[in-house]
Amino acid sequence: MRLFEMDKDLKLRVDPRVTFSLNTQIKEQLKWLIGTGHFLPGDMLPPAGDMANLLGLNRNTINSVYNQLKDDGLVSIQKGRGTQILDNAQVKHLRKQREPMYELLMRTIDEAESKHIPLSEFFTASLAYLMLHEDIQADQLRILFIECEGHDHPFYQTEIERITGAEVRTQMLSELQSEKVRDEAVAQADLIITTLNHDQEVRGLLQGYNIKVYVIGATAAMPVLLEIAQHQSSSQVGFVCLGKEGGQWMANRISDAGIKNIQASPLGIDKASELQEMVEQFDTIYASSAAFDQVHELAPDKTRLFPMILEKSSENLLYELCQPGH
Repeated sequence: MRLFEMDKDLKLRVDPRVTFSLNTQIKEQLKWLIGTGHFLPGDMLPPAGDMANLLGLNRNTINSVYNQLKDDGLVSIQKGRGTQILDNAQVKHLRKQREPMYELLMRTIDEAESKHIPLSEFFTASLAYLMLHEDIQADQLRILFIECEGHDHPFYQTEIERITGAEVRTQMLSELQSEKVRDEAVAQADLIITTLNHDQEVRGLLQGYNIKVYVIGATAAMPVLLEIAQHQSSSQVGFVCLGKEGGQWMANRISDAGIKNIQASPLGIDKASELQEMVEQFDTIYASSAAFDQVHELAPDKTRLFPMILEKSSENLLYELCQPGH
């Protein structure tokens, strides 16, 4: 683990003349730094206060950006420790996506400079050109994914992005209690996806909005079920997700599979003291991908990954949603 320090040739910047919000400017620059390997898994981002001072911004702005990166599954935020780049599927996906983009961008910049075209003017004009072509814009489906803080929402977002190729924004269910937040979120989406856990609640909140809501579900991968079934009778096994609701969902999958030989207990990583007791007392702990790094750090010998997969019907639904003319 290392605290990342900016080198003299690599600095984050904000520009009030740019039409993107300050939050978006900072978030996208950080995603470039992560995607191109300037930030590595395990690196600590600068404290929010230090970053705010560096950019001349309010600390709350940086906290908001860090929380957005957390929602995207790129970082973990631990009180007293800071914001750390994760080593997971989301970060690897970003690296895989940004590396060819970087190569293309460098070639484009070189050619623009060789023709003495101002870069800011070129990229502003390029964005305007895209906006003029509806066929290009229409290819990017905008999906609003709604979940609660307790479930492994990064898993769902990654799967939706992988299958649909859409622009996916995750919104917490608790945030949508605000009518203003609901209005803004729905206005920026072509359709909404939620999970079976919150189907009725989401539909109730969105009554009166002219937008379609689709429901997907996930289950445990078969290898983990077979592994858990082989535990000794009465083994104490913990199931940990971002919140207890997610841990309970994991434990329910074991029960649904007819596995009765263990004593299952759900928990969320938001309960630090209870988590510490669990890692000391339990035989094995299964953690979702979003919680795995934090739990594994506490108990590397006891922690196992609880891999999730989309239900086949949900995967088929997502494929259908991204088909032309749907």
